[in-house]
Amino acid sequence: MAAIYSGIHQKIKSAKTPWGDKLKLARFAWISHQCFLPNKEQVLVDWVSHALTGYYSKKLLLEDEIVEGLWIYLDDILHSVKLQKLLEKGKIITIRATIAQIINDRIWEHSGKVPLNDCTVSVTTVLSCCQGILTSPALSIIYTSKWELLVDLLCKLSILLCSRLKSQEALSTTQLFDVLLLTFEQYLVIQRQQHNQSRVFLQVCGPLLQPFLLLRHLLSSRCWMSEDEATVRQHLSKEICNQIQAALHSGLFHADFLNYYREELLQSDGLQQQKMGFSKALAAPVEMVLLRLADADFFGPDLHPAIVAGSVPLLFRLCLESYCRDENHLLGFHIFTRFFDSLGFQKLKGDEAGESADWNPGLLALDQLLNSILSRNIYNIAVDKIRCGGVQFTFYSRVAEMLLTYPLPATPTWFRCLKTLILLNHLIVEPNLDDLVSLAWIDADVNDSRVKRAQEALLSTLLEIYTKLRQLPRLFKEVLAVVSRPAADELRQPILSFGLTKQLCECLLEVPASQVLDIWDLILKSQECLMPELAGNSDMALKVLSMSTLLNSVLFNMKSLDSKTPAPIVLRTQLLMDKMARVVVMPLFRTARSPDCHDSSLWAERAMSSGLILSYTWVEVDHMLKLNCGKYISPGGEAGKIDGEEWNLHCPLPQVGWGDRRLMVEASGQSSHFLQLLAVQEMKKIMLQPGVRTEMEEALLRSAALFIVQSGKTAVKNAAEAQGWDGEAGTINDETYAVAHWHLVTSNLVLLVPYLPKEELTYVADVVMRNLLLRETREAGRDPGNSLSIPTMCESLLNSTLLPEMQPLHRAILLVLMERVRGQVSVPELSVPTHILEQLGDRDDASQGSGNQQSSTSESLVSHPVLPQGSSLLVAHNALSVNRPAFLALSEQQLDRLLRSLDILSALRLDSLSCTDHLHCFLFLVSLVSTLKPGSEKTNASKCLQALSKCYFLLTILQTGTKANVVFKLAHAGDILVTVTAPLFPVSSELSSCVGCPAWPEFLGSVQRFLTNFIQTIVERKQSMRLNLEQFVVFLSNAWLSSKVKGKWKPVAEQLLIVTLSTLSRVIVNTLQRYEKARHTSSTLHSLLAQLTGLLAPVLHSHFDRGGRLDRTLTVPCVAALLEAEQCLRGKEDDVVSEGGSQDVQGLQHSDLYQRTCFQVLHQLTSPTDDLELLRIQLEFLQAFCSASELCSDCDTKTGIISILSAVKALLAAPWMTAQFIQLLDVQLTGLLQCLAEGSTNQQFYLILKSFTQGLEVSNLWKGQHQDVVSSLILTTLLLKCPLSGDVEKAVWFTAPQIIMALLVLCKEAALDHPWGCKITLLSLETLAVLIQQGEGMLSNPHHVTLAFDALLCVSLDHLKLDEYGAIFRAIQAVLFSILQSHPKVLHNAAPSFLKCFNRLVLSIMHKGRQKCVGEKATTTVSEVVLECAHLVERTYTHIASKAEEFAIFSAFTVALYVNELQKVTLNADVKRHLTGGMYHLLDLVTERDLRFLNASLQTGVREVFKELYNDYTHYHKSKRQGEEKYTA
Repeated sequence: MAAIYSGIHQKIKSAKTPWGDKLKLARFAWISHQCFLPNKEQVLVDWVSHALTGYYSKKLLLEDEIVEGLWIYLDDILHSVKLQKLLEKGKIITIRATIAQIINDRIWEHSGKVPLNDCTVSVTTVLSCCQGILTSPALSIIYTSKWELLVDLLCKLSILLCSRLKSQEALSTTQLFDVLLLTFEQYLVIQRQQHNQSRVFLQVCGPLLQPFLLLRHLLSSRCWMSEDEATVRQHLSKEICNQIQAALHSGLFHADFLNYYREELLQSDGLQQQKMGFSKALAAPVEMVLLRLADADFFGPDLHPAIVAGSVPLLFRLCLESYCRDENHLLGFHIFTRFFDSLGFQKLKGDEAGESADWNPGLLALDQLLNSILSRNIYNIAVDKIRCGGVQFTFYSRVAEMLLTYPLPATPTWFRCLKTLILLNHLIVEPNLDDLVSLAWIDADVNDSRVKRAQEALLSTLLEIYTKLRQLPRLFKEVLAVVSRPAADELRQPILSFGLTKQLCECLLEVPASQVLDIWDLILKSQECLMPELAGNSDMALKVLSMSTLLNSVLFNMKSLDSKTPAPIVLRTQLLMDKMARVVVMPLFRTARSPDCHDSSLWAERAMSSGLILSYTWVEVDHMLKLNCGKYISPGGEAGKIDGEEWNLHCPLPQVGWGDRRLMVEASGQSSHFLQLLAVQEMKKIMLQPGVRTEMEEALLRSAALFIVQSGKTAVKNAAEAQGWDGEAGTINDETYAVAHWHLVTSNLVLLVPYLPKEELTYVADVVMRNLLLRETREAGRDPGNSLSIPTMCESLLNSTLLPEMQPLHRAILLVLMERVRGQVSVPELSVPTHILEQLGDRDDASQGSGNQQSSTSESLVSHPVLPQGSSLLVAHNALSVNRPAFLALSEQQLDRLLRSLDILSALRLDSLSCTDHLHCFLFLVSLVSTLKPGSEKTNASKCLQALSKCYFLLTILQTGTKANVVFKLAHAGDILVTVTAPLFPVSSELSSCVGCPAWPEFLGSVQRFLTNFIQTIVERKQSMRLNLEQFVVFLSNAWLSSKVKGKWKPVAEQLLIVTLSTLSRVIVNTLQRYEKARHTSSTLHSLLAQLTGLLAPVLHSHFDRGGRLDRTLTVPCVAALLEAEQCLRGKEDDVVSEGGSQDVQGLQHSDLYQRTCFQVLHQLTSPTDDLELLRIQLEFLQAFCSASELCSDCDTKTGIISILSAVKALLAAPWMTAQFIQLLDVQLTGLLQCLAEGSTNQQFYLILKSFTQGLEVSNLWKGQHQDVVSSLILTTLLLKCPLSGDVEKAVWFTAPQIIMALLVLCKEAALDHPWGCKITLLSLETLAVLIQQGEGMLSNPHHVTLAFDALLCVSLDHLKLDEYGAIFRAIQAVLFSILQSHPKVLHNAAPSFLKCFNRLVLSIMHKGRQKCVGEKATTTVSEVVLECAHLVERTYTHIASKAEEFAIFSAFTVALYVNELQKVTLNADVKRHLTGGMYHLLDLVTERDLRFLNASLQTGVREVFKELYNDYTHYHKSKRQGEEKYTA
């Protein structure tokens, strides 16, 4: 065979062999193990390389299929496992360098830059071959050894990817990206190894720069499609951009090039000399880069501006990262100027027809350049002025002048550039401040939200800068000058937006009061200058209005004067108040009242609005100054007299009549708004007057409240399309007036509600409900920015804590809601007349007011003879009788509206309703429960179930409120129970489709909670308790019998019966446990409990026997309720036996049910779950199960004590069981262990203890069973917490020494750096702390306690995460504290060991709490964990100081250790405060002899630290302690 195959070499080289056969032979030779050729692999690689080289050098003529086959053959070789194994073994296989050039040429052909040859190989195959070469270090030598080939490949791959990205085709594969990333990796490695960095620069700046920048732009600006490969979109594209950035950074801005850049930019032409060793090729590196950027032919005219704008900031940032140091800031500036010139602003300025879109890329780049200048501190004002002659300032001023000469206020970058220039130096824009204020503020027409945010950022910066310079009046002077200019005022936006007002408030609080008064005076002077031209001129009126809103914002946000304000400031304020009223407000009203003024004239409306704004501002400011500043004297004098009109108010200014302003209410929304504000202010003024108000004042308050609400009623009703309002007075117009009016009303409801008639309250409630019940309310409430809307304000009112305090409005909203629900879903109203409900509610209020809350129904009704008791109760009884209205099936839309209404009702805080409203709401909810019927569809039934759940939830809220007893005046408690639960059984068939959905357990839980609270109330009232509960039990029994008679199984009805019966049973059992001494109650409830047990057990058996699927969270509690009821009844029988009764005491009748349920609970207990409530329920059932000794007495059964303990151990050992879960289940686990301990025999408890101690053995860790150790540690801790007694207690403490030794061994093993080491250590320490604490008086041998010190000393506190460190630190401190408190006698001999352990904590916290050095990765503030640990150290020091007898002799050594460590570290101030406070207490034990010893033994530096500590102790602590002892008996 070898002879046959050895001729293959000659055949594939023979010219006579067809090329198709040659390919077949070559493939066979590569894969065959029987073909023996010397150096076969290298021969075949050389053959295919020679063939491809010959074809592309025109020496061979091959068919297209053959060429394609050769490429595929080469690709198969390069990716074969055989080749990889040979290379790994060290065999040398090379590939011709010409293949690299051929691959580069083929890639170039497919990039679209040259015409394709006749034979075009698939680019996928070529790229695959390239990838195979680059991934193999042995083969990639053909690229790495000849760097030009690698650069050429990188360039052509980048261009190929650019062509793919330009085509907008879907990028369905990652092959090209992967090959390009491989090439980048090889290139960057070789680039870093190059010694000739000039060569690197020329290659990067030459063939690579343009493809790199184009590719980066196309990747960053591409609109990715869903068809694109996710890896490309999310990862590879970003990785390529990062690689481009790395290549440009190291290639263009290497550290060796710094001198070249300095030579080009920092030396003048006359002095520039070529230094020795400088490359001529790099004489002008910046110029070379900019020339490549300016080549529009490569990028294309469409992409060129965007690429330049995106590349210049990147190149400038990379340059600054390399060269930006203090001595090179001027170089950075000159590079910035060159890059700025490349953005083409000069060309755009020369083009008069240029559009803003042409400027956008350049502005975006300029914004990034200026931000780099600012962040890198390139511009130093003093250095530039002194050393450089202000060259930077001059250039930035030209940039600012260009921006203001060619404004683009529709572009956010224009605002951002101006903002950065102002941050650099406000003097840059100072000469053109008026243009800046005009173009960027007053005359800027900004509507886009992005542009508006940029504008607010610029203007906020402007205000902040001028505030810091104390030149805010200068800025406002320019603002007023611009406002006063002739301009198209109709197009102007309001001067102040919400964000600007917020910034203005901060600025006005910082500037001196005199400057605020200067601004005030400037505005008044500007208005005074405009007054002569006001009449008949709407533009002038608008200017005055703008200034009025500005003055309103200034005065409302300035700092208030107080009694400490200097007298000149107060006097000037009084003069300005007088000037404001006399020079501006009065002329405004006189001009508006002139004979030439008509009601419809626009200028008169604006003049009146200005007057009202300033009038309201004057009144508010005057009132504020009167309250806060005793020196202030109001220039307004006494208020004017009251006019005869019924709605008129006190005139805020005596010179202006109120009646003259009344006519403007309907003409202008702004005027109406400020008239309402004046009315509110007048109401406050009347309310603040001392003494009893007169009838006229009450009438004025009612008229004012009515006027305020009615003024905007029409606007609010038509406010469906109202715009959002930002809260500024200047933005109130016809579109925002409705929102502004509603904001005024809702903000002052506390004032208005007491004086509004019922009709207006109903109107307010109707508006609230109309907005809350809208389908789009929640979406409409999410307004952008800080805008207010009527729906959001209605939501806020609903959630306000003040709403229940406004009882009339609260009741109006409740009644409107119930009426709307009845109208929308056609729910009939129960036939109880309103006057009867009001009478019952009033009587209950009266009885509660007299303190007789427990009075009976008859006593309450007899005291009010308006309606006889019998008739009122009869009507109510008829309403709640079994003659209920017919069931009502609702559509899904109706159910959605009902659910939304019930959500609103739950937000109304039903526990704060009056008695009458409580009855209204109770009957409303009962009517819903009585009439709702689920539909046949599952979705409809599910929503109906949610509605019923919310109804029962709301009934529970009502029943837990303070007015809960009032419902018992409607009917007997039994009738109410029957009425509320009876409707559920007829619709059980319709609800069967919802049994499996998540809403079903929630519904049953809601029913259960309602019944629990209602039945508990019946029991606590003690009025006909037995009759009412027996009536309910009879009803449930009849429901059960009727379901059995009909024959058809109804699982839903059974589940309802189970939940209801178990709830009633549990309430009675809990009541019996609380009132065991009340004989009569016990006998009554015992007989009732016996009936319930006889009914609940058959229902449970029937349901489980037929395969009923009651939810786990309900099954277990129901069975537990039956078990507790049986145990309670058996306890009663035991009491009878003990008193000499019958000796026949029966056992548990349903043991099989309990055993079966327990088995299921044990099976489910270890299943992963995040339902904490379910775990609690299961553990509580096990506790009840274990309390019945006959159920778990047999150890061999599947539900015996050992099985239960094993299940609990498995639960605690589960990997999903977290420490937080265990902490939350602590009560249930402790109770279960106590029941196991008390209910077990001696042999069983021995097995339990043996299980615990075996689980603590270290061999479990060696076997990899660390979870068993975890569960044993937790169970041991819980067992030690149990209050045990008798033989059980003795057995526990007999094994305590064994447990301590096991804990010591576990701590030593966990210290060996295991993954589970921290968890085992923490649990061991916690167990040790509990054992020592509980072992007070039980651990007789001191040696057992001292073993704890050995355990503590082996615990490492280094290399821990912060949370782990805090937990272990607290655990160690808990052990030490337990020894200190519970075993003080041990410290007589073990005090050194104690201090050794404690000093480890001190040194550890000093290390953690030290101040971080420069360069360390840490925050400046210390964590809360470290502070808490330091506080624990301080507390322990305090307790040590209280044990003077044990620790006095060691105090000096402890102090020496502390100060020695303190001299090495600089502690955080907060940590040092805690440690020093503890050390002060320890110094109380130091004697004079100890002081001499310390001063003599401490080293020089440490001694100084100790002296400082002792001086502080003497000054701050010792003197205080001695003072306290002086007055201590």
